[in-house]
Amino acid sequence: MINILYEDKYMIALNKPSGLLTHPSNECRQIKESLLFKVRDHLQGLYVYPVNRLDRAVSGIVLFAKKKEVVTRMQNNWNTQETKKTYIALCKGELIEDGLFNFELSNNKKVKQKAITKYRIIKTYEDLSHLYINIETGRRHQIRRHFSRRMHALAGDRKYGKKKWNDFYLDNFMLKRIFLHSSCLEFKHPYNEEIIKIECPLPDDLNHSLELIENYYGKKIQDKENAKS
Repeated sequence: MINILYEDKYMIALNKPSGLLTHPSNECRQIKESLLFKVRDHLQGLYVYPVNRLDRAVSGIVLFAKKKEVVTRMQNNWNTQETKKTYIALCKGELIEDGLFNFELSNNKKVKQKAITKYRIIKTYEDLSHLYINIETGRRHQIRRHFSRRMHALAGDRKYGKKKWNDFYLDNFMLKRIFLHSSCLEFKHPYNEEIIKIECPLPDDLNHSLELIENYYGKKIQDKENAKS
């Protein structure tokens, strides 16, 4: 069963659940299931081409083109300000104000590449920050690496974060995965130039973790107030 968010004769966008590969990977050869194969089956064998990709643990919007030329047309504007890619995330530490990370990241060949990640604060807790994130470039693990390098690793990120904190999030907030979700994708249609806006709500598991976080930190604040009185 796939969750289609948008479709026309040129492309199709879906809500990828956490734990599912976007497409077959050399790094995970033993895993046969991927969103690409599910889409291909849904479209009765039509070969599709991923326009964007999400890490296996990340959920949210993945866009596939139904023809290779569609990808070529979209690449010109994909990493510009004309395309808006918004994520919702939770990171370690209390960020004070909105900001950005603008420092290079190395690719698999150790070549440094420009990388820009902007963030806006939704809400902060004692040692967590709930954020909207926009990326203007598309480097491998860009958001995860940018935040980790500045000591604000994403909650639940077992690759770039610290085990003790991720264990704490799991034990107290039932966070079994990385808290990163692709929530909105806005771009100019490659053929008719119409502005397409695709939205994807936060999944139930992350909403549940947020509820537990609210209760946990709300109780801590209440306990402190009671201790003063």
